[in-house]
Amino acid sequence: MDLQAQVRAVTGRSATKEWRKKGFMVGEVYGHGFQNVHVAVPAKDFAKAYKTAGETTVVTLTAAGAQIPVLIQDVVRDSFSGVVEHADFRHIRMDEKITAAVPIEYTGESPAVVAGAVLVKAINELEVEALPADMPHTLIVDLSLLTEIGISICVKDLPINHKKAVIQADVEAVVATVAAPRAEEVIEKPVITMDDIKAETDEERVAREKAKAEKTEDSVK
Repeated sequence: MDLQAQVRAVTGRSATKEWRKKGFMVGEVYGHGFQNVHVAVPAKDFAKAYKTAGETTVVTLTAAGAQIPVLIQDVVRDSFSGVVEHADFRHIRMDEKITAAVPIEYTGESPAVVAGAVLVKAINELEVEALPADMPHTLIVDLSLLTEIGISICVKDLPINHKKAVIQADVEAVVATVAAPRAEEVIEKPVITMDDIKAETDEERVAREKAKAEKTEDSVK
């Protein structure tokens, strides 16, 4: 995947605003043993590349006639519009292993969930070590394997070429599972019978009215 970039000779807030007015997204190319380069990339082209490559697939960035293998990193979006304003491009060597956070992609439908169980997604991404060309774009989790309550999909169950890529996590760590639905708490209302209802006798009524009258007299005094 290729992405064309222009080198930014002038940096700063005002220069950045000018690039964005022209429809560009600004960025920085960096890497071990690599001199940082300020670049500007057409915003629409970047959006397409990022949607396809994410942060785990190698992109060839062409700037000043040089083709640089990079990974897109640290994407910054406008908090209101969601438009990408800045991104870093991590320069990599194709013959050196790297570590990247690979997102989990959940697919399929769990029969247990269809029957009423609750799906629990425990992990959203996992660190993977591999050569850049062997880095998986996503890690697929097939939810159709969750056929009964109590069944789990663990790291060791994920489909990955273990000879080329290594997941940096406990192989027994649960990625997804299904649990029994929580029982609704039933609050029982007390049952009132006729035996619980006592009618006021004439004597009790007279005593109550007398006490009320005495209380009134005391307040007047």
